[in-house]
Amino acid sequence: MDVLGRTYIYAFSWEDPEEDMRYLDLTSEDSVLAISSAGDNVLHYAISANPKQMHCVDINPCQGHLLELKLAAIHTLEYNDFFALFGRGQHPNFRHLLDSKIAPYISAAAYEFWSTQKNTFSSSFYLRGYSGWAIYFAQLKLAGASQYVEDFCDAGSIAEQERIWRTHLRPALLNPFVAAVLKTSAFCWNALGVPSSQRQMLLKEGSIYEYIRDTLDPIASSHVLKTGAYFYLPTLLGHYTPESCPDYLTRSGFKKLKATSSKALESFQLHTDSVLNVVRGLPDGSLTRVVLMDHLDWFQPGSPDVDAEIQHVHRSLAIGGIVLWRSAARQPWYTANFEATGFRVRWDTPRFRRADFGQPTS
Repeated sequence: MDVLGRTYIYAFSWEDPEEDMRYLDLTSEDSVLAISSAGDNVLHYAISANPKQMHCVDINPCQGHLLELKLAAIHTLEYNDFFALFGRGQHPNFRHLLDSKIAPYISAAAYEFWSTQKNTFSSSFYLRGYSGWAIYFAQLKLAGASQYVEDFCDAGSIAEQERIWRTHLRPALLNPFVAAVLKTSAFCWNALGVPSSQRQMLLKEGSIYEYIRDTLDPIASSHVLKTGAYFYLPTLLGHYTPESCPDYLTRSGFKKLKATSSKALESFQLHTDSVLNVVRGLPDGSLTRVVLMDHLDWFQPGSPDVDAEIQHVHRSLAIGGIVLWRSAARQPWYTANFEATGFRVRWDTPRFRRADFGQPTS
């Protein structure tokens, strides 16, 4: 079994679904195809718009098992148990919940997978999966600043966050040693889920240090983590909080999903396959929205599968439909493939270079 079949890579989704909603204009009449990842974003779509159909695609079966678990847990559990599992990331009775409540609502393959994950929720769930190695690494580098990490996540203002970041946390995370580790293809793939093709896209536009600088520096000055920008809490704290978490983990979001969980279990179509194989089998004009995340970064330039996928997305997309994607690159090479197929491409939120604070650009 290869790396993609052993376990999930992503225990949570980094992409901001609120940004997606700004551009997708989702309604209950939409039919969506999206990358499954950890399921966080498609659950957000369900809360916000309740699309009539969502094709959730991931070539890693374990990502599908994770989304199955979340859907079944929403259907069968009460909020406190659900938040313990996926908010705090710990539940002492996970196996009992799995066998007594969840099992009838997941596939045999998903049950077999979760029944062997005996320790998944005994400590932080977010330290599991391959991305857990990246979190371990970040927490190891911040071990000497643990109180500052808690203060950073509990800061009541942008100004306080910026002070803690620049004085205590930035020096621990943005330095030549960290850049050297992140340069290695083994760490990028096994801990971050970044394939070599995506890594090369980054390196063509600058150094690894520049990328992590441009990614991490804006965090402290953009949102107060205590009440938003929840993506960073699993990495820094190993869990979410009730005040800062994805919508599906809020009491109101859970309640909304719970009220429609029977329909949701039917509207979510989970596919363990490539995007190309899934869209190839869909009827003409059957989709209205497609969310590819950074999926196409995984291909090498010139791959015939890229053209084939884009052509089938074009065919299966209704007139007026929208395709949304992200990229680690400022200028992803496959933009030209979309344009050649007949798509009108618009850049919405480009990543800008930011001023450095004097650290070496190793």
